[in-house]
Amino acid sequence: MDCGRTARCAGKAQRSGGRAVPPGEGFSTLAGRIVEKTSRRGPCWRFFMSKKKILVVAIVFLLLGVSLVRLSGDSVWSPKQDETIQISFIARGKKTESWSTIEQGIEQAANDLNVEITPIYLSSENDASEQISLLNREVQNGADAVLIAPANSEDLRAPIEEAQKHVPVVAIESTVAGMETLPYIGCDNVSLGQALGEEILASGGKGTKVAILQNSLSCSSVKERYQGVLEVLQQYGMELGFWEIPDDPTQAYETAKTLLQRQDVNKAVALDGATLEAVARAEKELSPPGVTTVDIYGVGRTNQVVSYLEEKVITSIGVQNEFNIGYLGVKAAVDQIQGNEAESATINFAIVNSADMYSPENQRLLFPFVR
Repeated sequence: MDCGRTARCAGKAQRSGGRAVPPGEGFSTLAGRIVEKTSRRGPCWRFFMSKKKILVVAIVFLLLGVSLVRLSGDSVWSPKQDETIQISFIARGKKTESWSTIEQGIEQAANDLNVEITPIYLSSENDASEQISLLNREVQNGADAVLIAPANSEDLRAPIEEAQKHVPVVAIESTVAGMETLPYIGCDNVSLGQALGEEILASGGKGTKVAILQNSLSCSSVKERYQGVLEVLQQYGMELGFWEIPDDPTQAYETAKTLLQRQDVNKAVALDGATLEAVARAEKELSPPGVTTVDIYGVGRTNQVVSYLEEKVITSIGVQNEFNIGYLGVKAAVDQIQGNEAESATINFAIVNSADMYSPENQRLLFPFVR
């Protein structure tokens, strides 16, 4: 082939190749014209244009392939973790303020981890049969995981084991004894009970006759606190009485008020937030303004409990970091959904009285919404 002729032909092709497509003229029409002109040109022109067409076709197919990948990526190749995860949270009682801090932690984790939470509360306190029914329903309805505060340490074992065959399950606040495969997010409740017992001994107060309020003992967290406080008080020879208190907060208040009117104890200990609030309310109503007849101790926080603590209606309380319980519970569930191992976590707690309730550490526990 004549190299000079090839160069002249190529130059001519370049000068004529910049023609704009006339308005209304489609790609197929233009292609036809190119082919027609090419057929009238010499061999060097056809050689050059064939190379150019191959390049154009290659670029078109490349762009088409990239577009298909982007269009199909969301529906075919996106991993599960890019979708919104559905987690059901089943409490062990009615929707009351005592669950508000845990739920706040759950909601914060949901925002951080792209999770949609369905909070579910019972129609009565610690109703294990209702909770079992709700657990089965949520698994059947397609929840990706279940966060649960077991109402009963024994009755929930078999239903949770069955649920774990289908979805991850995480226990928060209370757990099921003997289930090593069930991640648990909560504090060491035996230690919490012991610390509260030591606080009762250290604070002295009005006397040595102590009433321990018994309720919700089918729940592991309450039962373990009960064991811890009982161990300490018995060890130091306190005179103990045991008051049976209904789980329902309204009935708990009425019962506590009746028992307090006997005036046969100097101290009373409640082991969950709703009962603590009920007995403190009854004590405040029975006592003269600014005076209490019975020293009140307990575990849990609500806004009203904090107010009673500040007013010295309540002497001391044990408070666990409930915000972290909710947050880390959701995180443990997400870890399992994504195929990672979920570990149990022991949450910190503190014993707080009116004198130290405004220390920085205790404020974070008592006022978790001011962050």
